[in-house]
Order: sequence, then structure tokens, then C-alpha cells
Amino acid sequence: MSSVSFLVDDKSPLIHYDSTWAAGNSGDDNLADQYFRGTFQTSNVTGSVATFSFNGTAFWIYGAKRTNHGTYTVTVDNANFAGNTGQSNTNLFQQVLFNQSGLTQGLHTVSITNTATTSANPYVDIDMVAWQTEFNGTQLVTETVDDADPRFQYQEPAWSTNPNNVNLFNNGTGHSTSVSDASVTFTFTGMSSESVSIFGTVGPGNGLYTVSLDSGQVTQYNATTYLTFYEVMLYHADNLGSGQHQLTLINLPQTNGQTLDIDYALLTSSANSSSSSGSTSSPPGSGGSPGNSPSSVNAASTSTSLGSGAIAGIVVAVGVALCASAAAFFFYRRWKSAQAASQDLYRIRTPQYPPENANMGASSSVETRSNTSLIRQDTSSQGTSWRSYQQAAYDSQSSPRTANGRHVPSSSMPTVDEVITSSSTQSPVDEPETSRRPLPEAPGTQQNIFQLPVPNESLGISKATAVQRRASTQSASATIGDVPPPPDYMQATR
Repeated sequence: MSSVSFLVDDKSPLIHYDSTWAAGNSGDDNLADQYFRGTFQTSNVTGSVATFSFNGTAFWIYGAKRTNHGTYTVTVDNANFAGNTGQSNTNLFQQVLFNQSGLTQGLHTVSITNTATTSANPYVDIDMVAWQTEFNGTQLVTETVDDADPRFQYQEPAWSTNPNNVNLFNNGTGHSTSVSDASVTFTFTGMSSESVSIFGTVGPGNGLYTVSLDSGQVTQYNATTYLTFYEVMLYHADNLGSGQHQLTLINLPQTNGQTLDIDYALLTSSANSSSSSGSTSSPPGSGGSPGNSPSSVNAASTSTSLGSGAIAGIVVAVGVALCASAAAFFFYRRWKSAQAASQDLYRIRTPQYPPENANMGASSSVETRSNTSLIRQDTSSQGTSWRSYQQAAYDSQSSPRTANGRHVPSSSMPTVDEVITSSSTQSPVDEPETSRRPLPEAPGTQQNIFQLPVPNESLGISKATAVQRRASTQSASATIGDVPPPPDYMQATR
């Protein structure tokens, strides 16, 4: 034997509430959205009763446990279980208020009664109920039957195919009647029919109706609720057995205009894995179970072999994965090249690392420096600022050249090695504002940012000698925090 669970939300007519119960809403309770689907039924009257019936072996009642909730008694087939309480120091939602398992497979009736004795804790509520039933076979097959299927026979001309908000019905179709005693019959046949469920709407415009199965006992339900809800379970029966079955629903409006609305039927049947070929899909969200609603039960085969379609799907998936990996590698190489070019654009050039393509404003040097800072990180020369690098480059362009065009540092100026490896603790140079060079232009311009101008009085750059610069270095009192940081890439492109 296998088992399947069904869940019914509080607003379903399958749960019968007496007149003392009321629908919870966000206008009265700012925590209403914590309940399943944001709906619940509540009572603050001692003695109020809610009842439902099911065919199965186990059931669960869900509700909230809150600071103002009190005691209640649950009755299962005339057996009372008292002493239950929903009182809690903290508000807890979608909690199991009561459950029982191990029942004999068959029809059971359950009721919950408010037994509160104090005005401080008068409440009990119902969020949803669920039950479990057994069936033969190794898998369950579902079939959704639309209201327009010929297996539905409507009493003409009492029924309309254009109910209010028909676009909110499953598949965008529905049938509705406001005529008293108008009926609809649903006939179905199965080799091993396990259950049948009818879905429709409930709301202020819906009223009473009756249902009978195979000309058996007639049961009355009430579809009136404070708001309109769609795809709600109006009827359910299971353990039907094989053969032909007939279900009849009749509209019994209490006031003019109240309607009975039919959306679709859901059939389930059991089968062995060796004889079943699959199941049809069912509408999402119907029946009300979060993630495993009764209308979304699928056939679960016990076979472990893979078909040819599954093998082909695996091959295609592997091929797509390989193509995606190749594309990712290609774009990664492109990205690394672009990143290298961006770093190369802001690399500092000195006489010891001359740019091979100086006239083009780019370099092919393999030296690596971060593009986020132009200050060389050297613990042995912490007193050297980024102007020391630029000053060395100025001097190198005014020094003599050899026959092959390279600069020869004069004996009166410090070499780059002296600037970088100096262990002196002297303060970094902080030249006057008028002697600072302008920032390099953004990438993409025609100016070669690596070609530094020769010092010129007209440009505001002092032609001080190397000795004077050394003296200036020794007398300066600025700290490294006084030197403005070089521009990063984003600053240079603005």
C-alpha cells in the first residue's frame, strides 16, 4: 500500500464553521499575512465548533499559537481529546494544533471546539487541515479535466460560459449559474479510480450547493466567503474503486444572484510502475498545498532504467556545458588582455625602464605595477614620494645622450637606483603648487602621457640643479600624507 496527502485551506467549503466563526483579515490583525495564503478562520466564543470529514488514516489541524489564544478540544469519531491550548508567549504561525495517525482506512469526522474560560485568552483559529489516505499500486497518476470537457454535462440553458473574472480561472474558462436547482453532472471512468476533486470559486457572490456521488448521500456545502478566491476545492472523495462514477452538483442560492462556479476537476488513479506511462500536468496552486498540493501529485515510477530520450538529453547537456566552458575561456583571455593594456597605460617609465614605443604612447614592457597607485611600495625608501620618480625622468631628458640616443645620467644628479634604494630618512619633496605637473589625460587621447616635458621656466617648472634639489629634499618638512595621491583609472577617464 502507498499513501498520498491532501491539504485544504481554511476557506474551503469542506470545512464547516458554525455562525460564531469569522474570517480573519489584515484590517483586524496586522499579522494576517503570516498565515498560509494570508487567510484564517477565528473564534473568540466559547463552545464554537468547526468540523470536517475525510477518508484516510491520519490528519493534521494547523493554526496559530499566540498570546491571546486559549484552550480547545478535538473530537475524532466521538472520542474527545481535551486539554489542548494555543496560548504562547510569542506568536507562532502555521503550527500543528492537533494530529492523529494510525487510524483505520475509512471515513472519519473531526471537530475542534473552543473551550476558552478567560477573557484574556478567548481565541482559537484554523489555518488549514490535511489528511493522508492509502491507495493500491506503486504510483499515482493525475488528470486535470477542464470545465469545457464533454464529461461535464450542464443543465441548459441555466449555465453561462462567462463567469465574473473568467480570466482568473484555470485555463481562462469556467461555467457559472445563478439559477436555483441548476445542476451539472461529471461522469468519469477509471481502471482504478482513487479520488475526484472539483474546483471552483468561493466568495460573497457564491452560496449553498449540494453534491452527491453515484446517487448516494447528498451533502450540502456553503461557498460564501468575505472575499472571492479562485481554484478552491469545492468537493473531494477518494477510495472510489474502478468502474464508472457520476458526480452531481446542484446550486441552492439563498439570495438572488448567488452563483455556483465550476472551474475544473482533478482525477487521480493508482497504477503499477510496469503498466503506467506517465501523468498529465495539473494547474499550479490548486488545492492549496505549498509545494506539494493534491493537484500537483505526479506519477512516481519505481523503474531505474534510462530511456533513449534521457540519454540524448544527457549528451546534449554535456555538449552545451563544453561549449559554455570554451566561450568562458575565450572571454577570460580577452578580459586579461584588456586588463593588461589598462595597467600598461599607467606604468611609470624611468631611464632604467625606457618605453620601447614611446612615440605611440604605449609600452610592451613586462614590468607589472598596480593601476590603483603610482607610488612604489618599497619598505627601504619610505621617505620617497611619487615626485621622486618624475623628477628623475625630468633630469634624464636633459642629460647627455650617447651615440645610440640613450640618456647618460650626469655625475651631479642622483640616479634612479639612488632615488629608490636610498636609506635616508629625509622627508619627501613637496614642491610648490605651481611646479606640479598636470594629471595625465584620459586613455584614448593622442597625447603621449609617458613623454615628460623638459623643465622650462615658461611652464612654471624650475630648472633647479640636482644639488639644489637635494638641498630642497633635506630642508622639506612635508609628510607623505601631504602629497595628493595619483589619479586612478576612473578619475583619469572623467
